[in-house]
Amino acid sequence: MNSNKKITLIIFSMVTLLTLIIVALVAIGSRESGYEGAKKRAYLTAEIVKNSLTSHMVNGNMHQRDVFLDSLERMVELNELWVTRSPKVTEQFGTEATNELPRDDIDKKVLRTGKEEVIIDESLQEASLRITIPYIASAMDKPNCLSCHNAKEGEVLGAISIKFDIHEDRLSNIAILLNIIAIVVLFLIFILIFISRKIKPYTTSFDSITKTLKKVHEGNYSVRAPEGILKEDKEAFMWLNEIIEKLETVLTGIERNLTAFVHNRSSNLNNDKLLTAKEIIEDISEIYNYKKTIETDLTKDDIYYRLIQVLSNKLKIKDFYIFENDIQKDERKIIYGPKDKKPCCNLKKDIKELCRAERTSNIICSENFPEICRVASCKSNKEYICIPFVINDQKSITIHILCEDEACIKHNKYQIGIIKKYLEETKPILESRMLMDVLRQRNLVDGLTGLYNRKYLDEFVEKTMPKELAQDTTYVVMFLDIDYFKMINDTYGHDAGDAILQKLSKTMQENITNDEFIIRFGGEEFLIIMRNPTEESAQELANRINQEFSKIVFTFNNESFSKTVSIGYSFFPRDTDQFWKCIKYADLCLYEAKETGRNKVIRFTKDILKNGEKSSY
Repeated sequence: MNSNKKITLIIFSMVTLLTLIIVALVAIGSRESGYEGAKKRAYLTAEIVKNSLTSHMVNGNMHQRDVFLDSLERMVELNELWVTRSPKVTEQFGTEATNELPRDDIDKKVLRTGKEEVIIDESLQEASLRITIPYIASAMDKPNCLSCHNAKEGEVLGAISIKFDIHEDRLSNIAILLNIIAIVVLFLIFILIFISRKIKPYTTSFDSITKTLKKVHEGNYSVRAPEGILKEDKEAFMWLNEIIEKLETVLTGIERNLTAFVHNRSSNLNNDKLLTAKEIIEDISEIYNYKKTIETDLTKDDIYYRLIQVLSNKLKIKDFYIFENDIQKDERKIIYGPKDKKPCCNLKKDIKELCRAERTSNIICSENFPEICRVASCKSNKEYICIPFVINDQKSITIHILCEDEACIKHNKYQIGIIKKYLEETKPILESRMLMDVLRQRNLVDGLTGLYNRKYLDEFVEKTMPKELAQDTTYVVMFLDIDYFKMINDTYGHDAGDAILQKLSKTMQENITNDEFIIRFGGEEFLIIMRNPTEESAQELANRINQEFSKIVFTFNNESFSKTVSIGYSFFPRDTDQFWKCIKYADLCLYEAKETGRNKVIRFTKDILKNGEKSSY
């Protein structure tokens, strides 16, 4: 229903209601007026009867009163008339007039109370009014009632009951009321037509504006309001269309430029340019805050932590993995993954060839084609998305997203564009931190053997060890030295010595786990730091390195030979509560192995300390 019909109906309903109220009041007033007219005639008749009876009494011809009353009863509209004596009057004048005794309870009530009673009897066909009026004794009447009646002032002498036929009065009132209703109906029809025509131009304009604004609200900024009917409307419609046109131009520009900035999402769920612009601006603001935050992060791990927070908390991606790919070594490692979900892709090597996302540099979605990636095998999750992103010539990362249903895959596909923007903003800072890690690693790694150097040991003791000690971590420090190494350099040259050092380094690396690391302490001296050892595990590791290295045969200058190592080790903090003293104890054990024949593994005991050293240590 349009505005014209609504407003017309409202106004018409209000006028109709008011008219009905007026007609009802008129009907009630007419009815009451008819009753009041009948009551006035009754009072006049009662007064005439009273005066007539008094006259008959004074003149002594009371026997003619019935003739008089019968003549009154034959009056038009007067159905019935009778007079009732009170007990006082009957007692005084006798009971000759039996027709003047009370006929019903109403007569008795009026004689008893002295108050008139009015009874209205109505039906569809007939209408009558009965009124019973008491005659009250009063000395003020002329002639004086008390002069003839044995009564006191205010006593009831009798009553007169009169019945009127008011059917004609009611018909007359109804006829008048019908005429009024007819006139009112004609008036209402006129009002309805008049109002409808007068407000139509205004409501048409209002409907046009409402329809136009509704389409704008729904995101359609190409709509324009039609030209108004009234002179005042034309200017308003012109302003409205100018505003919509400007809004469309601005929002289209924002959507085109900013969408390209944050990457177009896979499928924009909002067709409204204004809401799209709002989302894009919010994305830009959050990306800016993200970038400002990671710029001040110190390490690569901190940046990865921020990226994980964005993917899980901001973009609401439930299950995902972040892989870091080493392009040079063609292998990958897991940076992050959910504890209760396994990745669809378990590749660790041959990434450039086997990983479809890395090989094609395209986003891979399992929804696009059955078994699109032959390597991926999902068990608990039905779908997956792989987003590759190159950091530099050495590193790239892959976002591996897992999905259980269509709603999940749809949500995550929608986030791809913004994920790529976050990755772009992450790239230069992550690359910088990776470069810093490389430089730091080079600064902490021995160039010849690829093992950690003493700077790494200093940093470990200063920063990492206190945290691990707080978790009740214990250590073993092993001190290694190649037996008769100086003779190798003197006999075969330093190149041969370097080769033997590299072979020893490789042997040690092949025999340790993630709980151990190796330090090149100096020349041919090495430290192995072992976490949470037992007596058995420490002894076993030292013996294994000693035995494995002794099996290697070296050939220089057409001469073949084997070399051995001597190893000393001590426990921290079991043997001493000072880490550097623990290293010294291991060094003393190594010296003891050298002094007692070399090619040995010696565990520290207090007996190794000489008398002077015992007091010093």
